[in-house]
Amino acid sequence: MRSWLHIIVCVLTLVGGSVDTVASVDDVRALVENFEKSDQNNSYIAANKLLETLHHEDEAYAVMNFTGKSDYNLIEREVYFNACDYLYCNNDFERAIACGLKALPLCRGTETEADCLNLLAMSYFRLSDYNRAADYAKQCYALDEQTGDPDVMSSSLNTIAGIYLGANQPKEAEKYILKAIAMAEKANNAARQAVLHGTASEIYHAMLDDDKALTHINRACEIEEKLGRQDKLMVRYTQKASVLNGLHRYADAEQVLLTAIPALQQMGDEHSLGIACNKMGMALFSQHREAEAVPYFRRAADIFVKMGDLGNELHSRRGLYESLWHSNPDSAKIELDRFDLLKDSLYSHANAESLARFNAELENDWLQQENIAQRARTRNIIIWGVLITVLIATAIWWWMRRRSRMREAALQAIIDELSQATGNAASPSQDELPVADRDFLAQIVDYVKNNIGNNVSVEMLADKMCITRGHLNRKVKAITGITTQQYITRIRLEHARMLLEQNPDMNITQVAMQCGFDDASSFTRAFKRTFGATPSQHRSANN
Repeated sequence: MRSWLHIIVCVLTLVGGSVDTVASVDDVRALVENFEKSDQNNSYIAANKLLETLHHEDEAYAVMNFTGKSDYNLIEREVYFNACDYLYCNNDFERAIACGLKALPLCRGTETEADCLNLLAMSYFRLSDYNRAADYAKQCYALDEQTGDPDVMSSSLNTIAGIYLGANQPKEAEKYILKAIAMAEKANNAARQAVLHGTASEIYHAMLDDDKALTHINRACEIEEKLGRQDKLMVRYTQKASVLNGLHRYADAEQVLLTAIPALQQMGDEHSLGIACNKMGMALFSQHREAEAVPYFRRAADIFVKMGDLGNELHSRRGLYESLWHSNPDSAKIELDRFDLLKDSLYSHANAESLARFNAELENDWLQQENIAQRARTRNIIIWGVLITVLIATAIWWWMRRRSRMREAALQAIIDELSQATGNAASPSQDELPVADRDFLAQIVDYVKNNIGNNVSVEMLADKMCITRGHLNRKVKAITGITTQQYITRIRLEHARMLLEQNPDMNITQVAMQCGFDDASSFTRAFKRTFGATPSQHRSANN
């Protein structure tokens, strides 16, 4: 599980264009086109160029170093799968789907099949094609179900619930989220349970059952408090304020937000701060304190303009229009014009059938309490805007939280990278580290050792530790001086060294397989590059 708050900020920052990247979307498109135009015998050159470009931007994309003798199907799979992942993360959903559909047949039966299905599900979701999104998400869950891992299954169920919630089918979403909660409880993953209860709260809020919504969000807050995750607790408070507004407990919502807003501002979490300001504006407006609501809606609008978040900006413009209507009609008209422009932009990409359903179900929205004669033409559009906001936030939340465990690259590429990066790396002694850093590394060591025979990727490790891949990489690098992948490989090799010393009857191949290496020759090369001797030489010197 990842912090959905951090995830939304990261993705929307990309949308707003505030992050400098090495490769642009146009660059990646051009590299894919170049690969497709290449002669099959020379296609590996274009493939290597694409993967090197992606790796330069984000180390999660592995450099494969293909040659003219490499299997062409493998080359195609890596090109299309990684391009699909990159294009999705950069909001080019149509091209992500095009690459994903080419990658999927090549991924069937491999570790990346579930990842590819999930990318397709979320890409279709972002294009409001809920039927296809649900179909691919359910295929992904079927694969995860085969693993028998309740933690993995709860994550897939979460994705499905998010799709149905975004499609305004909360009743369908309910059965998936309840099953996901049961799975997370079975897996004893408290951090994931907190997120799931937060989602359940949003689902019941959409079902207008705010009593149940409050029960779930209170449970989420309780878990976050026990885990001591104050940053995530502030996100839960923002969700709670939405439920309290739904219960017409506007004063209670205001009090919760008076705690959350300063904390979110201090944390620098701009996106959640904007959402919280919108909730505060709604709470104040509903208490007939329109003049106090205006600054909050204004602040939220400014944040979402910078981020390029049209859905949430739509909500802010609506609040400004409503709050200014009686006191400053001219300013209200300006906000209404901006609202109309945003509405037209969003509507052109929306699913008409779903929006019609939204309109029918929410005809009694609180906007009808105002001057209907002057605002009749905008009433239904505003309702649509609110639901689209849920769609956008849910899509970003559940994809990045569920972003599949990135499979390890070919072992030889990892070994080469390890030899280059760790040759001069000097990790501090464990005894010199602060207690928190020692505990952090201990968690990594325990997880890798418990899964020593499997391919533990950086993505899997980040998901297990409930932090983002980027946060994990930065922290490991700061503590150890090497990358996360290098640290994982080092743990495997250290375990192998222990087996060689303590189990003289085990042959080299058995040691390699037990430590997660595919073959003895790759293991031997990695071992020698790290310790300066082959496994056989090391065993002889220590027995």
